[in-house]
Amino acid sequence: MAAKLPLLTRKNIRDEFTNKKDGLIGKLKEYTGETYDLVVNFEELYPTVNQGESYQTESIGTIVYNTYESLVDQLKRMTDEGDNQVVKDYFNDVVSSKKINVLVVDMESGYNATRVTDGVLELVYRKDNFGTNTSYIASELQKELDKSFGETHKGQLPLAARLGFQNDFLDKKQALEKKIAEELLDQEISLVADPAKVWEVAVQEFDKLKKREQSDIDMESIARNMGAAIYSYFEGFKDQIAYKFKQDDLMVEGFMELCEKKEVRFELIPKADLKKSYNEAVFEDGVYIIRASPQTWYTNTSYACEDIDKLL
Repeated sequence: MAAKLPLLTRKNIRDEFTNKKDGLIGKLKEYTGETYDLVVNFEELYPTVNQGESYQTESIGTIVYNTYESLVDQLKRMTDEGDNQVVKDYFNDVVSSKKINVLVVDMESGYNATRVTDGVLELVYRKDNFGTNTSYIASELQKELDKSFGETHKGQLPLAARLGFQNDFLDKKQALEKKIAEELLDQEISLVADPAKVWEVAVQEFDKLKKREQSDIDMESIARNMGAAIYSYFEGFKDQIAYKFKQDDLMVEGFMELCEKKEVRFELIPKADLKKSYNEAVFEDGVYIIRASPQTWYTNTSYACEDIDKLL
């Protein structure tokens, strides 16, 4: 350690960070599958902390260790202790340098934050707040990963959407299909949606809007509710056939004749192509398709299929 750092500072760095950091690196590998470098530079960090606060200067190693540990704890939760390959792959893709730094910077608000710069994950504190709210420094990690991913992977599915689609749709899909089959007199159909295509259309339509109109499309909601919204549209379909068909064999037969591929699909389309205000449903090439636009996302989902009996 460079001699220009005070003795107590150097001792704290050695005892509370250097001698313990291998444990952090091991946990990071357990939760991400990769070896990450903890690249904090104490010679550069020390002058940026509040020199009038002895805790910041004399316990800098402790604070840095706790900062990295907070990230490790967040990754433990996000990756389900390393079992969630989707999150692991995404994190490793965004933090492409496999380096993680701790910095003190000028921030407009808040005590701390995470950010990704040139593939390096940075855990940053606001000037004079080094060591404040350390346990929350990685609380917005997923949002920051999505922000960075979006800048380098335009139009590709963010992590929030991937997780939402898995947790709020795919994990519940089979049970919903079973309920729908009961309404269709034990005839099975498949519920189909392509989240990557949904997101691609949303991004394309958002980019077409003038800046003052972009609030009409809530991209954060589309990402966050990718699974919940799609599930809600399909659940609305189930409720409508239960209400309109009442398990009548002629109604079910009429539906199955038009839905010969036994597939109910959700699609996001440009608002200009939507024939109704919020959403619509049509038969097309043997598939029953529920449609909405980015502007009407997750709105009036229970009514999307209200005219299903009139289409038979």
